[in-house]
Amino acid sequence: MKTLTWLVILAGLVFGGKWLYDNGYLDSFMESFGNTVQRTSDFATDKAVKEANY
Repeated sequence: MKTLTWLVILAGLVFGGKWLYDNGYLDSFMESFGNTVQRTSDFATDKAVKEANY
């Protein structure tokens, strides 16, 4: 019974992920994630501070 529960949960996650992918929701998430990574790396290297116009 425990295995069946895990299989149902896994199947739900797979079908939910496929639905998100098919409807373009993951594109928005990946773009946001990429922007966050870029801004964090700019902050860590002081690139954003050097390029700021005061």
